[in-house]
Amino acid sequence: MVLAAGFGTRFRPATLATPKPLLPLAGRPILHHVFDHLLGQGADRFVVNAHHLSDSLRAAVGDAYAGVPVAWSVEDEILGTAGGVRRAHERGLLADTFLVANGDVVTTLPLGRLLAARHAPGVVSALAVLPNERPETDTPLWADTRGRLCGVGGERPLGATGPWLFTGLQAATAALVPRIPEGAGELARDVLVPSASAGDGAFALVPYGSADGLWFDLGTRERLAAAEAALAPR
Repeated sequence: MVLAAGFGTRFRPATLATPKPLLPLAGRPILHHVFDHLLGQGADRFVVNAHHLSDSLRAAVGDAYAGVPVAWSVEDEILGTAGGVRRAHERGLLADTFLVANGDVVTTLPLGRLLAARHAPGVVSALAVLPNERPETDTPLWADTRGRLCGVGGERPLGATGPWLFTGLQAATAALVPRIPEGAGELARDVLVPSASAGDGAFALVPYGSADGLWFDLGTRERLAAAEAALAPR
């Protein structure tokens, strides 16, 4: 599932007429980069949620990409990074195991060990993480000695590893869905924080490093420019 429902407010005025996932990156829409990497990692179908300029987004992509089916979960209101997943599952669009990728994250990270980690006992979802170099601005995640989430934000819990940065990639099972509140919901606030507070070990953190591949969060114009500079020569 690719999350693509947002307004892209930091990219206005461009996103007043163009959905952010269709903004160009190295000569192609951002969403195409996301699709291509997931296809290379074994994806055999896509689910995309949409809200802002959903008709334009659907018209540009259609019901298939590179021969792979694309299903759409159109939201009447923004449901957030967790609520959108629950709605797609309720509509029968997601399998018992699935990958969730933020639509504004472009990466070449291999996903094999992330996908494998979701099958560990007691894990409902595995989160791909990187070393967090700016924990004062990017919410830090903390892991216990088993590599399970034990803290979100704040100071390092006793004995924890981190700080880690969530990459916007998670390999989930259907057991994630009941943890998401009905209606709008955010992954960190409404799902990860309660899990860390309960100490239930339901979320595995899977660390990656710069040697594993490229990763770009395209949340700002500056980050998009950095990704452009890195990808253009490739």
